Amino acid sequence: MSRVVQLFLGGDLIRKRNWKVGELAKRTGITVRTLHHYDQIGLFSPSENTEAGHRLYTEADVAKLHQIMTLKQLGFSLEDIKLTLSESGHSLRDMMDIQLAQLNDQIEILTELRSRIEGIDKLFLSGEHVSSERLMMAILLMRMTESRHFKAPQSEEMKKWFSLMKENELEELQAEGARLLSEFRRLYEKGMAPHEDEVRALAKIWREMMSSWVHINEEFIHSAEQYYAEYPDDALSYGMDGELYSFIKQAVDIITTDA
Repeated sequence: MSRVVQLFLGGDLIRKRNWKVGELAKRTGITVRTLHHYDQIGLFSPSENTEAGHRLYTEADVAKLHQIMTLKQLGFSLEDIKLTLSESGHSLRDMMDIQLAQLNDQIEILTELRSRIEGIDKLFLSGEHVSSERLMMAILLMRMTESRHFKAPQSEEMKKWFSLMKENELEELQAEGARLLSEFRRLYEKGMAPHEDEVRALAKIWREMMSSWVHINEEFIHSAEQYYAEYPDDALSYGMDGELYSFIKQAVDIITTDA
């Protein structure tokens, strides 16, 4: 019996060369149910049968089981293990390279997620109550500031504004924004043009509200437009679609030119 098999079976100097499923389960600490499952999926099966019809695992079977458990500890799926151990499958080196690439991808995703959560946490003042609305806005803000569309000074300005914004101020701003969007949509669906007085008056209020939290200029508008073009669902989440945005932008451009 090989030293590997001996250690896998508990370290005893065992003369026995075959085992029933219950005996193998007891020796290895692997449940009978698991061994049966491995058998059913064609991953690991006993290779001997007694005259009485009992199926027995051999020393070679146990060595294979040790390989399976080792690969499983390295994060391989049962399907990948089955493929690796089959004669027609990938080499162990190939599977290790694939597994390493997958782990690196997972590490990158988790590192990015941790960074985002840390960034969101820094947006809140210590001990401050955090509403679900404020949390959702923080998540949106982090996506925006991490995107390729906003430059570092723009991102820092937005983060600073958010960290200084009190809960009641944020609620008021969200309510006012929702009211203005609703009014813009009413006028748009009514068929009014961006240059008409009622629309222009609304556009002036909208511009003043937007300017109260970030420095609005052509560069910022371009960055925001690029971002929402790539992530339109973020705009739709608070009621802004492409047609409504175009309507509002035309009205804002008119009052800006007049000024």
